[in-house]
Amino acid sequence: MMSVQVVSAAAAAKVPEVELKDLSPSEAEPQLGLSTAAVSAMGPPAGGGDPEAPAPAAERPPAPGPGSGPAAALSPAAGKVPQASAMKRSDPHHQHQRHRDGGEALVSPDGTVTEAPRTVKKIQFADQKQEFNKRPTKIGRRSLSRSISQSSTDSYSSAASYTDSSDDETSPRDKQQKNSKGSSDFCVKNIKQAEFGRREIEIAEQGKERIQLHVLMETLGALGAQCRWAACNIYSTLNEVAAALAESGFPVFAWKGESEDDFWWCIDRCVNVEGWQPNMILDDGGDLTHWIYKKYPNMFKKIKGIVEESVTGVHRLYQLSKAGKLCVPAMNVNDSVTKQKFDNLYCCRESILDGLKRTTDMMFGGKQVVVCGYGEVGKGCCAALKAMGSIVYVTEIDPICALQACMDGFRLVKLNEVIRQVDIVITCTGNKNVVTREHLDRMKNSCIVCNMGHSNTEIDVASLRTPELTWERVRSQVDHVIWPDGKRIVLLAEGRLLNLSCSTVPTFVLSITATTQALALIELYNAPEGRYKQDVYLLPKKMDEYVASLHLPTFDAHLTELTDEQAKYLGLNKNGPFKPNYYRY
Repeated sequence: MMSVQVVSAAAAAKVPEVELKDLSPSEAEPQLGLSTAAVSAMGPPAGGGDPEAPAPAAERPPAPGPGSGPAAALSPAAGKVPQASAMKRSDPHHQHQRHRDGGEALVSPDGTVTEAPRTVKKIQFADQKQEFNKRPTKIGRRSLSRSISQSSTDSYSSAASYTDSSDDETSPRDKQQKNSKGSSDFCVKNIKQAEFGRREIEIAEQGKERIQLHVLMETLGALGAQCRWAACNIYSTLNEVAAALAESGFPVFAWKGESEDDFWWCIDRCVNVEGWQPNMILDDGGDLTHWIYKKYPNMFKKIKGIVEESVTGVHRLYQLSKAGKLCVPAMNVNDSVTKQKFDNLYCCRESILDGLKRTTDMMFGGKQVVVCGYGEVGKGCCAALKAMGSIVYVTEIDPICALQACMDGFRLVKLNEVIRQVDIVITCTGNKNVVTREHLDRMKNSCIVCNMGHSNTEIDVASLRTPELTWERVRSQVDHVIWPDGKRIVLLAEGRLLNLSCSTVPTFVLSITATTQALALIELYNAPEGRYKQDVYLLPKKMDEYVASLHLPTFDAHLTELTDEQAKYLGLNKNGPFKPNYYRY
């Protein structure tokens, strides 16, 4: 759920070598140039077409809560990195009683009730010239409107982004901004928000907030990487945190609410810098990788590898590999257990409710919901909604996942069978046109439609942008699409990834994913020539286990250790790996 494009120029430093023999730390001394940039989610090419051909704008997915990252160069480890190839008294004689109309009464000891003299309280304004019905200025109206709609849909930090910026209508691309060091190699909403953003990052470092991706960027920088960063989703960036990173010297090109054109402009500014060459790519959704392939293919001559963490991005990498066009090794982090189970399953189990509550203030009990797809994301969404009392249906194409849905107590249906009766439609497939215009036309009035997959291709939003339909923005990232007969559907985040666009993502889960990504980058960079070919690889099992072990202390959890006899009986090394590569968790 985060995309970091790692693009980096030379950053010579000693970087810990990650091997697969054991967990004891060791260091090597190769230069590590890591370029990281968050990429906006973009759907896979339709029908497995040319992997290099740009997908239509309507099919592109958006970009994290926190943004994603650009180019970075990893360098020496500041610490050791594991080898493995964060609630008046009344007078006793007179009691005051309140009348129903709001007045007061005096009750004497003999029970006689007399009306107390009424007083009229006036509101005292700090400025006596202020009138209660005074019309606000244009900017005041805009700020008031935004603060009202924003309050229930965004965090306090995001709301602060609006109040801090009076020139909200000006595109960041048209502003001349510099940080305290005089650098202008960034493009954020408002660099003046840096101090507030820095506080959020410090909270995230303590594991209490949701800025973990930004902590990842600073961690890579501490290891010696030169990182350039762009967002992987047009709604996911926290403006104040992006400003804090820009103030710290990171070239950041991202802000919340980018247009499609802004999105690609940011990616280009991230990688197209004179005198700078990325040697690693950290991606989320595949857009950064796609852009370099399309615009700057020669960069791959010095890029040592790609780390991708989304279903969509991995799908695109496999397409390139199958077509013989993948020219560097790539690490499929999405399918590592520490990403798939925790980020996809456990995180989505909580963020689906958060996103729906923030945007619609709905109650879930008794609502009929159809979840399209029963992969890890679908499983998390279904479990959460069922626990809240919703009636959940599932659609699936895979008989194994379908059977799992049935055994978990969900009714397996085709979307056409329930589309007229459901209150909420959620897509979690990674596919395209899962919810078509025909489905949208048949939905009941006020049906809520949203997407939990990375790509914005799952709901055919483009088909709704026609003259006969009226779009009404009712809240931040909440649109009512109105049909000629008055029927309306509630579309969230314009069909883009709900939990990155409309909710927060738990920092603990992001910590797991970020750790996995960092180790994958180090592994690819330090790997001896020949270990990885121009293909897509899964993270080594021992790395997965190591990432999990780092997060167990949070729960005061204590692992049992095998005795020598037990280890020999099972045929295992006492330090792992403990499961074969084919094991299904």
